[in-house]
Amino acid sequence: MSGPRWPGRFALGAAAGLAGVAWWLAMTRRNEALVRPPIRDGFGEGLPGGAIEYSDGERVEYVDAGSGDALVWIPGADGPKETFRYQLPSFARRHRVVCADLRREFAETGNFDRLVDDVAELVEALDVERFVLIGTSLGSAIAMRFASRFPERLRGIVLCNPLAHVSYQHIGLNRGALIALAMVTTRYLPTELSRGLGRVWSRLGVWIYDDSPGRDALIEYALFTGPRTVRPSVSDRRVSGLRRIDLRTDLAGIGVPALVVKGPRDEYCPVDWAREIAELLPDAEYVPIRGTGHCSHISRPGAFNETLRNWLQRLPAREEEEEESVERGDA
Repeated sequence: MSGPRWPGRFALGAAAGLAGVAWWLAMTRRNEALVRPPIRDGFGEGLPGGAIEYSDGERVEYVDAGSGDALVWIPGADGPKETFRYQLPSFARRHRVVCADLRREFAETGNFDRLVDDVAELVEALDVERFVLIGTSLGSAIAMRFASRFPERLRGIVLCNPLAHVSYQHIGLNRGALIALAMVTTRYLPTELSRGLGRVWSRLGVWIYDDSPGRDALIEYALFTGPRTVRPSVSDRRVSGLRRIDLRTDLAGIGVPALVVKGPRDEYCPVDWAREIAELLPDAEYVPIRGTGHCSHISRPGAFNETLRNWLQRLPAREEEEEESVERGDA
């Protein structure tokens, strides 16, 4: 009696597999059709910008707005400039703000310095001289590498929820499974279901989510700006180069002032990483953004912006002290 059942079971399994593939393809097409909400100023106008073609032919879009001391921003592994939608319009009132999407393609697999070269080419093309470089997550690693290679271009660096190397040892099997599940449900389920599960992931502090008062803004970012709008393989290509190096060995040689901003609830890039980076940098200030996780600049943008603004206001005095120290021969 067991023999005749196998063809039926095989057919049922094949049908389920085909349905799963069809669903994945449909959700992938939906995600690729998403248009990221533009970054708008206080009058509802989109921030000015354009597109740049790098020396290897890769073309990305950028924002270039405001005037004054320049702030150059680097997104995380998802790569969209729109990750800073709560920062760029605000800081453009008193500063020149420049931010480009991260590249999608690499001529050489895992070439982390290509991302650093992109920043160098961007500021050269836009005629940005000395500036403060601000990076979040993977963008913080790019900022640290840039500071090691081009210190003369920088007034300072700001590292938000930073990492100087890639490791998953701290995550553990159970939390790793939850992160994978959060990624899949965010990207490949209907929007309302993904939004509801996003609240669950927020309460649990999984992946990029946190349970701060701004968790809904972070969920909307995940659904319409960040993870859904870029294939996981693209994010992985951006991170792959950092897996081959450890930036901690270079941090002691970075002499520019640094601000390390950290979400205490971040278990994706743990607090210990940020504290270690702050301790290894010769001139760093460490500031936690209470209640936040991996995306402090989205879930509590007011607190993040105030922290950054206060540090920027103190920066000229620190630069003067450094110049006086050099003149006295203390360095």
